[in-house]
Amino acid sequence: MIAPTDFAAPFGDLPVPDSLLALLRFQDEIGYGNYSAALTLTADDHNGLRHGWSGDPAFLSRLIPFARATASGSFYALWNPDPSQPPMPDRWPVVAFGDEGGEWIVARDVRELLRVSTCDVEPRIDFDRIHYFRSEHHYRKSDGLDAYIEWLREHLQIAPVDDPEAILAAAQQEWQDDFERWIEPFLQG
Repeated sequence: MIAPTDFAAPFGDLPVPDSLLALLRFQDEIGYGNYSAALTLTADDHNGLRHGWSGDPAFLSRLIPFARATASGSFYALWNPDPSQPPMPDRWPVVAFGDEGGEWIVARDVRELLRVSTCDVEPRIDFDRIHYFRSEHHYRKSDGLDAYIEWLREHLQIAPVDDPEAILAAAQQEWQDDFERWIEPFLQG
């Protein structure tokens, strides 16, 4: 169980998206890691970013880690693409950071990530791409997936998706180049 104040800590003075706070309550009811293999909310203090990518305050100030993407340590963070605009984290693109490297835009906003997460598989994050692949021979449905999909429909009006590749493609077309231009100087150091 994650306390809402602990979950909100990485957001600092920024508003925590209502959909994430609602999901945190749902997660506390159904169990940590029990509803989708693709997403579990966490309370993160930027350590993964700091140790795996950059400790530069200019880097860390524009990213908010908020969820686990894989059991091996990959995670999701919200990226503020334009700090000159009013802060609206619920509308910021979502980036997946791979535990062995690779940084990919996976959704244009939190709601799209929640839809992506209904595919119920961990993302495969490489340096050259990210994808969510479900092998029918090895797939094991999360115990709480049906309840999660029902909850998303009822509370957030989000429909499930079996294959999220079109969502990834649209998000990457809109944001990936900008993100790569922004992050490149931090990775050079």
